[in-house]
Amino acid sequence: TNQPFSNPLTINRIDQMLSRLARSTTVSPFRTTVQVQAQAQVPVLSTAIRSFSIQEPKKSLLTHEEGVHQTMKVSKSWRNKPLFRRQGDVRFKTGLEAANLLIREAKRRDSHEKEYIDSVTATMQCLSPIFDRNPKYAFAAKTLIEPERFIQFRVAWIDDMGVNRLNRGYRVQYSSALGPYAGSLHFGSHITTSVVHSLGFDAIFSNALTGIGHGAAVGGADFNPLDKSEAEMQRFCQSYMTELSKYVGIDQDIPWMGKGVGPEEMGFMYGQYKRVSGRSGKGV
Repeated sequence: TNQPFSNPLTINRIDQMLSRLARSTTVSPFRTTVQVQAQAQVPVLSTAIRSFSIQEPKKSLLTHEEGVHQTMKVSKSWRNKPLFRRQGDVRFKTGLEAANLLIREAKRRDSHEKEYIDSVTATMQCLSPIFDRNPKYAFAAKTLIEPERFIQFRVAWIDDMGVNRLNRGYRVQYSSALGPYAGSLHFGSHITTSVVHSLGFDAIFSNALTGIGHGAAVGGADFNPLDKSEAEMQRFCQSYMTELSKYVGIDQDIPWMGKGVGPEEMGFMYGQYKRVSGRSGKGV
């Protein structure tokens, strides 16, 4: 690491410069001459370096060639951009400052959702070293604290006693960056807006790490399946899918099993999806 040209990026640029110099020279068996106009009374090496710097394309801030470790010049350009501009420009100097700003923004938006705030806090604190090395990822993380679409709807169904029952259904379509939405469904009395929001946020990273090529989505309802008969489960699942069918499909959103939702419940919902939509999409 103490060698002056041990940096791979430096070696790569030197190699590019030498190749450009080779193309701009005329090679003879005895020596190499540079074709320079007579009026240009400048050193040969400086002329070659100037021509190299002019021909080299300007580096975009969105380039991916540095990966997680970014050059100081590009890193400084991103640090000079304000992360938030609500009440004046808010910038950060370190990755930890960026993580704290993102956590603060999540609390400002959804301070009442404890589970979601806990997920954002843990995730951003883990990502703070990456924000420090490559500040542009802090701007990408800013878009992840708000889902693309949050759907909440009423689920009306009739129990075995003939009583009309009401529950609340959810589907958060969080991010489609990797492909169509995909994620689990959960039924339970513990399902709330905060729980669905938190699970959707976590699904972004779980789907990305597994490499399945799908975006992040999570859904469910505050319906307890443990004390319900099979007929009640069927009626609830059919009512739930009647509304959810407007937002799912093979090219849009693919729900799958989760806590409280097994093969039987998925069968009820799939049958209702085919009846309502007239489609039998594979994977739904």
